[in-house]
Amino acid sequence: MKKNLLPWQILTLVLLALPSLYLALSWSALPEQLPTHFGLDGRPNGFTSRANMWWMTLALPVGVALLLTVLPKLDPKRRLDGSTANFQKLRLALVGLVSGLACYSIYMALHPGAGSDRGVLVLLGVSFAFLGNYLTTVQPNYFVGIRTPWTLESATVWARTHRVGGILFFVSGLAIAGLALLLPMAWMKTIVLVLIIGTAVFCYAYSFVVYRQQQRLPESM
Repeated sequence: MKKNLLPWQILTLVLLALPSLYLALSWSALPEQLPTHFGLDGRPNGFTSRANMWWMTLALPVGVALLLTVLPKLDPKRRLDGSTANFQKLRLALVGLVSGLACYSIYMALHPGAGSDRGVLVLLGVSFAFLGNYLTTVQPNYFVGIRTPWTLESATVWARTHRVGGILFFVSGLAIAGLALLLPMAWMKTIVLVLIIGTAVFCYAYSFVVYRQQQRLPESM
């Protein structure tokens, strides 16, 4: 299984290096203030100095990668297996999200009138879809997943909730990415909030329903 990890690890390293390389190559053309935070409409609403961008392009992606490297070792029951390709996909998705946002900030600073405000929502949607793909197979643990009182109580409830919830996360992520390319940005804030909050609420409620079903099983036998 470990031989299948190399492509994902190489992709992760590429994503770690890309923002800093982009920043270095663009340094002389960048303004003193760069956008670092974006609203759901894709427009920048937070800025930082050019010198502080090294934290966003280097320290933040590396920090996320290191956290996901040590996280499985902190799981008391060792159920979060960092040696699987699926976990490496999760690591790649989260590093990709952080690195992608850093590159997006640099691009928007270099091209303030480019009208590429849809990019951040596409990036968010793709990362959401990657997360959903991982959730369908994640084993019970204390750090990653749909951790409700009922999924943590029962391995069966955990498995069923993550199978359904992972698919819903995947579909919602693809919907966000696709609709961001097609619909007016004025609509996207509402659509993104409905999809994200709706997915979270459904998963929470579904885990309770499955738990109650499990509780009634002995009574019906």
